[in-house]
Amino acid sequence: MPLSWRQRRAVRLMFLKTDAEIADELGVRESTIASWRHSNEFRSALKEEARIIRSATSMLACGAALAAARSLRTILEESRDAKLMLDMLKVAGAFEPAEDEPSETLEDVLRRLAERNASDNHPD
Repeated sequence: MPLSWRQRRAVRLMFLKTDAEIADELGVRESTIASWRHSNEFRSALKEEARIIRSATSMLACGAALAAARSLRTILEESRDAKLMLDMLKVAGAFEPAEDEPSETLEDVLRRLAERNASDNHPD
């Protein structure tokens, strides 16, 4: 049996309000809300609503992380603060072995480049 409009509204409110607040808003008793919770259809609707909320939350969090990364990049580009840049490289794991090249770290690459530059500047 499909959910009534009150039940559908209750499903959405379950993630925002207490049962007492929902009952008051919908003009039903708290015991009615409690009995709805035992209905298979109501529980299925709650699970689906929870899935939708998790998905939306995940998308928002990803967007926020991207915005934060862009802001950090702008700050780094504008600041030219070497310590801040080094800290960001460390946090990003730049000094850890790369997944596809487990034996080589950024430190190894920088050392190799420094050695190459030194040999280019000092002929034998």
